[in-house]
Amino acid sequence: MISGALEGFTCIDVSGHVAGPYAGSLLGDLGCDVIKIELPNGGDTHRGRNPKYEGYGPSFRALNRNKKSVTLNLRDKKAREILHKLLAGADIFLENFRPPTRKQLGLDFEELAKMNPKLIHCSITGYGQSGPYRDKPGFDTIGQALSGMMSLVTDLDDPKVAGISFVDHTAGIFAAHGVMAALIARGKTGLGQFIDVSLLQVAIAFIESHVSDYLNGGEAVSRENFPKGRIYSLLDCDRKPFMVHLSGHNEAWEGLLKAGELESLVGDPRFATRKQRSDRHNEIVEILRAAFRKKQREYWLARLDANSIPNAPINTIHEVFDNPQIKHLGIPKQIEHPKMGLSNLVGSPINMSGTPPKFFRAAPLLGENTEEILTQLGYDQAAIMELRTSKVI
Repeated sequence: MISGALEGFTCIDVSGHVAGPYAGSLLGDLGCDVIKIELPNGGDTHRGRNPKYEGYGPSFRALNRNKKSVTLNLRDKKAREILHKLLAGADIFLENFRPPTRKQLGLDFEELAKMNPKLIHCSITGYGQSGPYRDKPGFDTIGQALSGMMSLVTDLDDPKVAGISFVDHTAGIFAAHGVMAALIARGKTGLGQFIDVSLLQVAIAFIESHVSDYLNGGEAVSRENFPKGRIYSLLDCDRKPFMVHLSGHNEAWEGLLKAGELESLVGDPRFATRKQRSDRHNEIVEILRAAFRKKQREYWLARLDANSIPNAPINTIHEVFDNPQIKHLGIPKQIEHPKMGLSNLVGSPINMSGTPPKFFRAAPLLGENTEEILTQLGYDQAAIMELRTSKVI
């Protein structure tokens, strides 16, 4: 019996920051042997995101679970030779270099494929492998802005970033998705392939359903003309926020009115159809907010449930993990870290009956597995010591 769906596959992960490491952790959750390559002096820059954790902050531990760590100074020819040896026996190569950097390091797919025709090479960049933006640095927020995503979630007269890395994490998911599809294809053809995932293209794909009307001759969606009439954000008497999501049919509208103790408005001709409710959205919001601010949130959520109206409190992060459904799902999960002790992680959201994702190992110490991996490649203790002395590892 196998312990994970990707057991037996090896991924060499030379990525840093968020998108690439997240992709690697998703593969690792499924049993892939992920070997993270880091610089000897400091490692992945994400290790230093919060200095108080001494290189092992909670975010790093989450993004790099289920990985081993090997330190290689890729500016050194001997380190690149070691990386080539690893890639010669690997199934997957994951990196987020800008294309010119990858070429300078001798890591172009065409050259690697000559050495290992079965290698699946996944490259995550800001803007893709070609075009006028190819060599520019790419970040999550830049992808949000350039793609139009940010215009849908912020006031353009007072723009603010979302505060969470939508694009980085989605890019990691798409990268893992592409890798697994390539593994299936390789089972049929015997050959690996190159996978190009860019933050920009991911961001545009993320909002495809919102821009499809514009792409087919319609109006461009914006915060001002976004379809209204189904979603209401409300505050209770203590200013605790919650939201309601209606379906379009009249029974749902009537259920909302009953839940809000607004039965007098049932059958009101001003709000009789979905279009009328959309046209009068601002008026409805004022009516609902006046009604729902009279009592506490728990009272209203119970009434909404009783009338089969989808609803939820708008939780702060410290409220999330008190939710009974989230507790039932087993979130957070725990794993012991060799330096930081017990770590609480969300883990994979995929639930599989036969080969469920697991925490096979905590995020690695910097270079924790360097000697182990080099020994497997045939280096003896004297050679490893020489590499360490010359700062190759």
